[in-house]
Amino acid sequence: MNKEQLLDLTERVKLVAGVELPVIVGSQSLYAITSNVPDSVRRSVECDFLLLAVGTPAFRAVIEQIGFASSFQETHGYYADAVGLATVVLAAGWQERLVPLTDEEGKTHAYCLEVHDTCVSKLMAGRQKDFTFIKELVDRGLADIDVFISRAETILDMPQSAALLPRLERLVDYLKSARSSLDLRPLQRLVADLQSRPR
Repeated sequence: MNKEQLLDLTERVKLVAGVELPVIVGSQSLYAITSNVPDSVRRSVECDFLLLAVGTPAFRAVIEQIGFASSFQETHGYYADAVGLATVVLAAGWQERLVPLTDEEGKTHAYCLEVHDTCVSKLMAGRQKDFTFIKELVDRGLADIDVFISRAETILDMPQSAALLPRLERLVDYLKSARSSLDLRPLQRLVADLQSRPR
């Protein structure tokens, strides 16, 4: 999905869900900070929209009208997914760090997760493609490992805290196997600290 397609999809979500400025989570949020997004973002045909303070009918409308396997996807080749806070895990304070998604004229169409908050969300999703995404952002200099770690630590105060350690362990293992040039010691220190805590 390119940025033009993302802006088109965003306008359709606003119309279908009845929201003024939706929040984009996931890899497409990178379009708020750079036009030079990784190939994986361009190849993705899905965008997750965090819809807050809307009812079930709005979620259903997005999924049915512009979601997966809809006639919209069949026609245009990309689609929207409506998600809530029960679906994605976000670092504490994410609302204060949202980044506007603007067009060439500077008009704001939506808000996007800040890049380190996106990385934490990907970490907690825990799939290999999520770890690949994190690695690419750090390698490109789009994300800072120390900021990422500090954001990840905020998960410790959340109901999903028990999932943080296994996710971090898998991330470290993935980065080792991928022969990342990243200095893994800060991540390994956090893992060791969490492993030493009583469970």
